[in-house]
Amino acid sequence: MRIGFLSPLALALLASVSLPAVASSDDSCYPDWRVSRDSLAGCNNLPFLSPGNDSRVNLRLMLADKKAMALAPNALNEDDLAQGFGPVPFPVYRLTAPAGTNTEPDDSRTAKLDSLLEPLGIKREEQKTAGEAFLNGEGSRCRSNDDDSASAFIRQVVKADMPATERTSLAKARLQLLTTCEWDGPVMAEPQQIQSADGQQFRTYLQAAADFYSGRFAEAERGFSALGSASSPWLKETALYMTGRTALNQAQANIYDTYGVPQLERVDKSALASAEQGFNAYLKTYPQGDYAASARGLLRRVYWLADDNVKLAEAYAWALTQATDGQRNVSADELVEEADQKLLMVTGGPINTPMIQVVSDLMLMRAHTPPSLSRADLEQRKAVFANDPALYDYLLAAYALYVEHQPDSALKHLPEAVPSNLDYFAFSQQTLRALALEDKKDWQDAQSLWLKLLPLAKLPLQRDQIELALALNYERSGQLAKVFAADSPISAQQVRYILLRNVAGPDLLRQQIAQASDPLERETAQFVLLYKNLLRGQFATFLDDLKQLPTPAPEDKLGTSLGYVYSASQSLRLFQWNGDKAESGYACPSIAQTAETLQADAKSPHGLNCIGEFILRNNLDGMPLEQARAAGSLGSTASQFKGETFSRLEGYKRVIADAKAPKNDKAYALFRAINCYAPAGYNSCGGQDVEPAVRKAWFRQLKTGFADTQWGKSLQYYW
Repeated sequence: MRIGFLSPLALALLASVSLPAVASSDDSCYPDWRVSRDSLAGCNNLPFLSPGNDSRVNLRLMLADKKAMALAPNALNEDDLAQGFGPVPFPVYRLTAPAGTNTEPDDSRTAKLDSLLEPLGIKREEQKTAGEAFLNGEGSRCRSNDDDSASAFIRQVVKADMPATERTSLAKARLQLLTTCEWDGPVMAEPQQIQSADGQQFRTYLQAAADFYSGRFAEAERGFSALGSASSPWLKETALYMTGRTALNQAQANIYDTYGVPQLERVDKSALASAEQGFNAYLKTYPQGDYAASARGLLRRVYWLADDNVKLAEAYAWALTQATDGQRNVSADELVEEADQKLLMVTGGPINTPMIQVVSDLMLMRAHTPPSLSRADLEQRKAVFANDPALYDYLLAAYALYVEHQPDSALKHLPEAVPSNLDYFAFSQQTLRALALEDKKDWQDAQSLWLKLLPLAKLPLQRDQIELALALNYERSGQLAKVFAADSPISAQQVRYILLRNVAGPDLLRQQIAQASDPLERETAQFVLLYKNLLRGQFATFLDDLKQLPTPAPEDKLGTSLGYVYSASQSLRLFQWNGDKAESGYACPSIAQTAETLQADAKSPHGLNCIGEFILRNNLDGMPLEQARAAGSLGSTASQFKGETFSRLEGYKRVIADAKAPKNDKAYALFRAINCYAPAGYNSCGGQDVEPAVRKAWFRQLKTGFADTQWGKSLQYYW
């Protein structure tokens, strides 16, 4: 990415790469409810230092403890809720300020420039400013050829000692340059008209600027260097700054390949050294200068191009923890993004800056992440943490737990005493302790620790994590009822819904139907109870529980509480389904009557087909209540319901195999079984797959023995 010119805001944008890190670039992010994670899941971050976190989250946790950047997560938006997120785990974007905040409107900049031109009798033409013609994130040195930089130049021209005609000529020339990124030849058609000493210096600057934009860096460097003794303080300062900028652009002029990817081995090392010298000279001469923030930002680019990660890490640490907003060339949010792109995602070696080193090493502890971090590598880091041994001990503990899988070793490096003030680092230490205890299956001691942390968790997201951790502990230790006890500390709705729909047994569900304070939780429990009894063949129990459902049933949409995402949902009205002839021509009674039929005869062909119709017509194939959860995630232990879930395909197979099945029932079963594989040959009905030869045989059977039925007549293909 090339570098811009003059405008501090534009320079800020170009000094960094503001595109989202690869760690979090997936457009479809869904929550994975667990606390211990050794591999990256960019949308599933937690408020403790973890290899599973996005590196930007770990960096923000460190910065929050240093009082450099408060951790202030954005409220859950509609998309977050529709995807099933709660407060934790959280996508990284919830920690960043919305795009476009704290920026000056373009029309305000335009107004400032127009106010400078008015006394000169100059009216701008309606032309697009060259620097504003780029897409967000697109790099070019021309981006700073904008209203701000033109205003800065014209403001100084107005102050300078020169005739009015020269002032007007220079202003018009700057406006012409404002419309283009390329300028051939002299920037002024008649440069000899500028006779005054000040006017000639401003003309020299303007020509150097045009050369800079056009990529004539040698000419630009000569022009800016010639202004080292300019009478205008602004010209003198800006020219010194621009010598460094010009050298930097020269250094990177040939590093981009056909696809715009930088190849650092192509960097012009001599020009890069000149750029570093130029920026350092500027900062020494003008430590509080107009371009000091930009010069420091561009030095970071110099270090990146030089592949000097030690200097780069030091620069980021200073900018993030010591610099004021005025000393930064980008916002704190943008600086975190830049550090992630330019350093954390590309380095694997020692950095020698403790805060950055911790974040980098946690990334290297991820499973299947080359280059991996060896214990020898970790031991060599000890000197980096000479002034912060607790941070080094944390790395040793994390390594023992996540890489070596030795929880006892991890516990030796973590403090047993729980501090009264839980900043994010202390919270991380105690979280790792509890996770190590759980890794040993010491559920009770871990549970005690989680409960001890609960009243101390005051910082954003800490309590949310503890509630999730406790729920996981209760589930995996066989104490699920504690989550729903009257005095339970777990109030997180999504956590409770997940356990109700995936693990809870009939008794616990009935308890929550009777006593849950949240109406949605009550209805969710009732839905799950009825659904699982019905689909697992517990028909008598289903019919008894169905009696508790009022008529008409509530129409409230149970979407994410049942595991649906976005607009898909169900309501308790489902269980008052009265049958549906639909386009198939196969008539069914209500689902209650179907359950009664199957309770009396589990092999009833009509009953089996009709429970299949119930599933088909209500879009229940593959519904979230039937989807297995990843091992280790909340709700992944065995369901407390008996029996296996009914699948339409298996029901149709039973009817097809039933020699006594009535003709219409068998014909419809054949028709539906074949259609389970429409239109692409994939089974959409659940159950055990069958080979194409079986489907072909079904088709032949339907077209011969049942050719006179409407389903034998209508079906043209098998899949």
